Order: sequence, then structure tokens, then C-alpha cells
Amino acid sequence: MNETKRERTVWQRLRPFVRRDLKGRLISASIAALVIAGLSWFGISAFTHLDSAGAQSVRVELGLERAHEVCSPSGGASNMSACAYDDRAQARVEKDWDRDVRIRSAILTELDLRIDAALANLDEAKRVLDRQEFDFGNGLPAGGDVRLAELLRLPELAPLRWNTLYADGYSLRDLQEAATYDPLRDTTPEQTRALLVSAIEVAQAQLLEHRATVDRQRSREPEPEPASATLDRHATLVELRLHPDRHALTTTTSAWLNGGVARDLNRSAFKLANGYATEFTEALNPEAELWSSGWESPNWAQLNKPTIRYRSPISNSTRYRLAGTLFFAIACFMFVVVGPIVTATATAREREAGTLPVLRMTGMSAGDLAMAMVIGPNVFAAALGGSLLLGGVVLLTMTVGFSAIMLPLGLLIVLTAATHLTAIGLGDALGQRVNAMVVGGLLGVGLLIPGLLGAGLAAFDVAATGLLLGPLPPLMANIADVSGINQVGLYLGSELTLTMLAYSIAAQALLGLVCLGSWRRRVEQGWAPLFRPFDGVVLALASIGCSALTLLDISNHHQAQDFDALNLLTFLSSAFLLPVLAWLLVASLRRPARARAVADHIEARRAFLRFQGFIAVTGLMVGLTYHLIMGEAGLATEESEVMWATLTQLLLAAETGVATLLWASRRREGKLRVAFLGGAAVVMQLASVVGTYGLEVEHVALNNAAASPLLLNVEVSPYWLGFMILCWAAGLALIFTALLRRRDHNLAAAANGSDDYGDDEDEDDFGMPGRRLLH
Repeated sequence: MNETKRERTVWQRLRPFVRRDLKGRLISASIAALVIAGLSWFGISAFTHLDSAGAQSVRVELGLERAHEVCSPSGGASNMSACAYDDRAQARVEKDWDRDVRIRSAILTELDLRIDAALANLDEAKRVLDRQEFDFGNGLPAGGDVRLAELLRLPELAPLRWNTLYADGYSLRDLQEAATYDPLRDTTPEQTRALLVSAIEVAQAQLLEHRATVDRQRSREPEPEPASATLDRHATLVELRLHPDRHALTTTTSAWLNGGVARDLNRSAFKLANGYATEFTEALNPEAELWSSGWESPNWAQLNKPTIRYRSPISNSTRYRLAGTLFFAIACFMFVVVGPIVTATATAREREAGTLPVLRMTGMSAGDLAMAMVIGPNVFAAALGGSLLLGGVVLLTMTVGFSAIMLPLGLLIVLTAATHLTAIGLGDALGQRVNAMVVGGLLGVGLLIPGLLGAGLAAFDVAATGLLLGPLPPLMANIADVSGINQVGLYLGSELTLTMLAYSIAAQALLGLVCLGSWRRRVEQGWAPLFRPFDGVVLALASIGCSALTLLDISNHHQAQDFDALNLLTFLSSAFLLPVLAWLLVASLRRPARARAVADHIEARRAFLRFQGFIAVTGLMVGLTYHLIMGEAGLATEESEVMWATLTQLLLAAETGVATLLWASRRREGKLRVAFLGGAAVVMQLASVVGTYGLEVEHVALNNAAASPLLLNVEVSPYWLGFMILCWAAGLALIFTALLRRRDHNLAAAANGSDDYGDDEDEDDFGMPGRRLLH
């Protein structure tokens, strides 16, 4: 009985490619992931913890922190401390601030003692006046009563100031004046008593206001210093009189200490007056800097240190978000840049060694072999990128949520697949022509340089055109959008930006599918067509679409105010059409070129005719876009003429360039001479385009009529006319040379009894019958 042969699983088919040095590559990827993650986290942590002025300015510009979140960088913000970035300078500020806090607290506590004692004395004076009769008519203060005079004594409340006492229509300096009989003021001693009672009530009202002021001043202190210990006032004043040399009090401070009426004296005030005599004396001035104008013109804002040591306010959540963004970006780089380079290099090496047909004989399908080319050599890149991607997804999910990274993840999956398929196709195409390392280098330059440029254009909202420059810009712009950095990221609110993003993904996916189809055809037969004509037309139309979208985008960012600016924008946007000329060399003919293969005149003519169709389609698309931009710029209603002469010269340059490529494709040797000759002709014709444009603009401005092709109706210099004749002669000569049949070679081949293009010694002939043709 024949046993049914089971079909091998995908893993069984790919295992020989994956297991090759698998353990070593996984260990290397793990070490690299740990090193990259550690260095990335160290860099982000250092940047977010750095407390210098430059780091703060950068973080403010990036939107990671607010300018006045901690302190005022310039010191100009009201009611906010300035930033200090030097520990030693801040230590001096802290020392002075602690001293000022102690002085303020001691003075305010002493004022509380004095105000409370004065209110108690005035209450007692009122009770004494109620129960005791005094002879105010004797002309002595308080009727000569020492006890009453002592009770009526008002304390020194500096930095507070006593206001003039207004009682019963009289202005009084103090209560002693009110308690003294004045015959010019008082008619009877009873009137003096009544005036004294009124003055006491006025003084009490002022004392209550002063108490409220002291309380408000104390509330301004962010961290008040307790100063409740007291000394005996009488004993302290006796000590000052007996031993003045033991104390460093100033005259102002001594007078202030003597001006108290309470039995107790605040101990901190006395010690600070001795220890910081100058500063304490200055604090008795209500306009002193340490009070911040809180007495005379009350400003009840909180007191703050002149400077505070700046510390980064960045939270751990922000650090995790930045780290996740960086991990995700590095993972994207590994998947869409490093991985495709490795894939292209491996594919080119297999094609160069001629082992692809042998691998196909193992029973693997073309799709399996493509997966082997992608997965096998990329174990290191996949493991490293996957680990970083996992870390980035976890960190970003913790900070911004999984929904915010769904779009970047989807783009990463699609673009990774498309880029690897493109790498397989290019590696297969170039593997038998150049070294495999050169293939990887060319692909790396093609992915990295336009990718970085496009990522900058898209992420900084300079131009959405950057999204069209490869797989890297859409990924980097989207992941930058979730980083939280100010003014960085893809702005999806614009309809044109969404269109650019969708078109870029579709174009790259289309290119990947085209390369996959080419791989399937050529995996066994290296002479099979690289691109079919249909594929080439599709890619050409995609390039035309890129140019049209670029023109729209550039016109939105840079408004064209005149026709010169509009023509310049059109020229810049047409740069996406340049790859189509390279495609003509690859895809316009039916069969692929191997090394040293040539094309015949029939294929060259067909390719030239296809290029004319491309010119027609391109002219139609760019013309429609140009007309649309004219309408948006407000130039459609102005009088204008089609610049036929400039367009004719531009057409000549394009035809000459294609003719140069086709002529080179028909030669087995001397391709470099053809390239130099054709390049020189194209440069001359481009110079003629620029000159013709200037002459035609001047002609239209003077005559309000379009110039005819070749400037036949324009007066030009004989030298310029000769230069144009030379350009046209060179261009037509190249075109006819590329398209005409080479009779001498055909006769020589017939005489030798062999095909003109046959070469038994051609190492690239894999048994393909008939002539060898260029792709």
C-alpha cells in the first residue's frame, strides 16, 4: 500500500533557512536589544532630568513642559521665583531667604505682643476712666496720674505706622495729647475726658486694623518660622543700658525695642537684632525689599524666594511615552530599512551564485522561496525589531492607549511586507549584474536618504509630499504624532494629507505586488521579463499621480502669485516622473537583459512609440493639474498664452534622453561613450529650455501673443539661433541613431552564418533560444 505523502507545513519548509546559526543570531539580537533599550532609556532619562537652562529651553520648545511650570526662566513673571541653575548660587539665596523669614516672623510676633498689650492697656484705661475721677484741669498729662499715663502710652509698631488720631473734630498726635487739658481746645475738663475716651476708641480701631494687617502679612509667608519664645522686657532693657558694648544693636533697633509696652519681648527678635543688625534695621522700614511692598501699598500675594533651584518637572509617564516612541521608531527602522537591505543582499547573492533554480527544485513554491528570502536572513533584524516593537507597544499602551498606535501598527505591517517584496524583486534584478553588497547599499541609500527627507517634511508639516518618499516617512510621521512633542507629527485634519498617505501606501503596495509577480516569473528562468509592459504602464501612471499630488501640495504651502512661480512649482513636482525614464530601460522591451545583452531596432522602435504614449498621458495629467492650480491661485482669469516654444524644447530634451538610453541598449560595448554623448546633448538642451523660456516670456509680454515652436516668430540673436540648431541636430541625430537599423552588422552576421547577437561564450546565456533582448 502506498503511503500518502503528507504535505509539509510552512515551518517545515522554511526551517532549513531559519535554523542556520539561529541560536547565535538570537543571542546577538537579545544583547543588541538590551543595549539599544538601555542606551535609549539612559538618553531619555538624562534629557528629561537635566536641569540646565538649555535643557529647559529645549523641553519648552518641544512642548514637554510649560515655560513657567516650575519657575520663571527670565525672572520677569509676576509673583513667581526666577530659575536658578547653580547649586552654589541657590545655596546663598536659600541662606538669605531663611534669614529674612526668621526676621519677618520675629517682627510679626513682636507686633502681635505689642498690639495685644496695647489693646489690653486701652481697655483698662477705659475702665479706669469709668470708675475713677481725674482732675484734667491741672494741665498735666492724664491729670497727673502715672498709672493712667502708662496705660495711654502707644507702642512703636514699625514697620507699621500710626495714623493721626481724629477725635471729635480734632487732630491728635497720640493719646497723651488728648489726655492733656488745652484751654484753647477744651472749655471744661469734662470735655478733655470726653475727647480722651473718643481718642482711645480711635486708637483701638487702628490697633485692630494693624492686627489684621499683621495677620495678612503672616499669611503671605509660605513657610513661617515659629518664634514664640519670649524674654522679660524690663530685664532686657536694663541689660542693654548697663552693658551696651555686649550687643551690636543699631540706634534704630534700640529705640524700637524700647518702644514696646508689653511685659514680654520676643526672644527671636532680640537675637536677630544682635546677629543681623543691618538687615534687622532695614526690616523695620515698611518699604524694605523683604516685605515686597506689603505695608504701604498692600499686595497680598504670597511671598516667594527670589530664585529657586530649577528641577525638571517631567513625569515618569512622559518618559515612558518618549521611550515607547523611540523604541517603536527604531523597530520601524529595523523592519523597513535594515530588513529589506538584508533581503535584497541575500536575494542578489543567490541570483549571483545561480542557486535559485536549485532551491526551487527542492519542491518549494515561488511564494515559499520568497518567504525564505525574507525570513531566513532576517532572524537578527526580526528578533531585534520585534523585541523593541513589543517594548514600545507596551509603553505606549500604558501612556496613550492602544487605540492611538493602531494606525502606526497597521502601516508598519503593510509597509514591511511591501518593502520586502520590493527588495526581493530588485535584488533578483540586479543580482546578476553587480555585487550583492552593492545591491544592498543601493537599496539602503534609496530607502534612507529620501526616507529621512520625507520624514522631516511630513512630521514637521512642511509638505505632505514627504509621505511619497518611501516607507519610512509615513511610519515616522505617524509615530511622532503620539510622542507628545509639540508641532511634530502627521496632521491628519487635512484632506490632502490623508490623500497623500493613502496614495503612498497604495503605490508602495502596488510596487511590492509587481515585484512579487516578477519574482514568481523569474525564480526559475532568469531571462523571463522583469516587468511586463502592463506593469510598467501602471508604475508610470503611479509616478504621474505622485507628480500631480506634489504639485497640489506645493501650491498649497507656497502660494503662486505669478506664472513664473507656478511654472517653477510644476517643474519641481515633475521630479517624480524621472523614475519613469529609468523604467523605460527596464520594462519597455519585451525581454530582460542579461549582462552584455543588446536589443534590436524593432524593440527600440516599439519602446520609443510606447514612450510617446507616456508623453501624451503625462502631458494630459500635468495639464489638468496645472489648470486646477491656476484656478486655485486666481490666475485662470488672467490673460495668458501657452508657451509652445519652451514645451517643444522640453520635449526635445526628453526624447533625446530616451534615445540615449535606447541607443545604449543596442550596443554591446561603448555604453559609457554613449552616455557621455547623450548626457552632453541633454545638458545643452536643458540650457536651451531655460533660455527659450526667458525669450518667450519677454515676447508674450511685448506682443500679447504666443511664440511659435523653435521661436520662428521671435527676433533672437544669430548666436542663439545657431545654438538651437546645434541642439536640435544633436537630438535628432541621437534619435535616428537609436531607431535606425544597422545594416552592416546584419550583413556581417549573415556572412558569418550566425545571429548578430549570438555569443556562445556569453556566460549569462541560460539556454534562451533566439535573440537576447533588453528589459
